Amino acid sequence: MPLSLEKIVRAAAWTACPVVLAMLVLFLMSGVGQDPLQSVHSGSVYSSLLLRNPAALRATLALDNLFIVLYGTAFVGTGVLLVRRGTTAVLAVLVSVLLGAVALLDSLENLNFLVLLAQAEQGSGPSDAAIGAQVLESLFKFHVSYLGLFLLGLALPRRTASERWLARLCCYVQLPVGLAIHVTPPAVAFPLVLVRFAFFLSALILAGWIFGAPTAAGGSGAPE
Repeated sequence: MPLSLEKIVRAAAWTACPVVLAMLVLFLMSGVGQDPLQSVHSGSVYSSLLLRNPAALRATLALDNLFIVLYGTAFVGTGVLLVRRGTTAVLAVLVSVLLGAVALLDSLENLNFLVLLAQAEQGSGPSDAAIGAQVLESLFKFHVSYLGLFLLGLALPRRTASERWLARLCCYVQLPVGLAIHVTPPAVAFPLVLVRFAFFLSALILAGWIFGAPTAAGGSGAPE
């Protein structure tokens, strides 16, 4: 018997949490992550970032690819479940489309990192144009996610405390924090990146809780 969409969303959302925590642990242990590769640097500096620890970078990207599958499943599924819970279909479709697009853009970003890493290992550093294109794609990915999550916050019913908390986080935390990351000095941006990380973890936990149980007629599906 196939799993219900509710069970799929809960399993995907909650499985994504230890995966993203594993990425954080790997970053703390190795100092290697994608964040430095999402900013403009000279070709020599960008190459040094790619080659700092290729094994750790590949492991991070592998974990992130798994994370993309899981969060993409969870958030696209929530768009479908929103319709079942009374959200306007157009708004729910926008949430699914935008957050699904984020997963695709995130996958493209990771695949390009792997290509750039392989080229750097062969002594061919990225050109300024290649770096600029990669950073532009990363920025576009993030800003699509900010819009999709903001719309998710607007689309959520607010019948339970968990729904209200997720709506507040999507509308009043992730959007201003995300936008600020890209326009503040690095010393300020890094703590904001950690806040964004905490948001994603909290949002996945809450989404799994809210949407992970079948609804009774007129109910929200999430116990108080």
